[in-house]
Amino acid sequence: MRLLSSTIYAVLDLFYPPHCAVCDHPFGDGQRAFLCDECDAKIERIEQSHVCRCGIPLPDVLDLCPTCAQSERVLEQIRSFGWYEEREDPHHVLSVLIKIFKYGGERALAPLLARYLAEAGEPLRPLTEQITFVPMYYKKERERGFNQAELLARELGRLWGTPVVRALEKVKDTEPQASLPHEARRENIRGAFRLAKFTPCASILIVDDVCTTGATLSECARVLIESGVERVYGLTIARVAQTNIERAEDA
Repeated sequence: MRLLSSTIYAVLDLFYPPHCAVCDHPFGDGQRAFLCDECDAKIERIEQSHVCRCGIPLPDVLDLCPTCAQSERVLEQIRSFGWYEEREDPHHVLSVLIKIFKYGGERALAPLLARYLAEAGEPLRPLTEQITFVPMYYKKERERGFNQAELLARELGRLWGTPVVRALEKVKDTEPQASLPHEARRENIRGAFRLAKFTPCASILIVDDVCTTGATLSECARVLIESGVERVYGLTIARVAQTNIERAEDA
């Protein structure tokens, strides 16, 4: 079987040489990956040493950002691996990877992206009893063919050895959050989720691909807390910087 697999890969490499998913740079002999070292080095990683509960890095003298200081606490903590650019930017490596995975249907990227989740979420690992994911409305999931958040959650569960459950269902077909101004996003997502056939646990981690304002994660967390879950955490591959949200709304 191993010999057969090697032969198949050799034939594929002959006609379809492996290359970087972002810059299209060909890999060397025997190298198999989705991202070259140069592109990996360009990823804008979020410094995890001191972050607010919303996941934004903070100066050492602060414990909360102004937004979290003035808002109700729903999620215990959100963590994200890197920064996301909503506008088309071929130089923003992490954003390109997520878009290829999410809209290009490249499901094979899930293990790589889940490793990013595992790295950023390591502080949450000992606090997490179960992992779940942000559900999609059934018609949209059927059109896309998969739920990217579920693929990521299941890969993360495999890496951590943590149970993955379908805790929520999406019952309202909402507008894409990225298309709405900041103040409209919470209203758009309100009432969109309900509890699935799920036995509440003490703590659960919600996985998604991108965090913009945190409205979707917060609404999911609210439903879980109302069901009896004591602590809810959020984990995404990337998040949109506040300056980028403001810039998009001004455009």
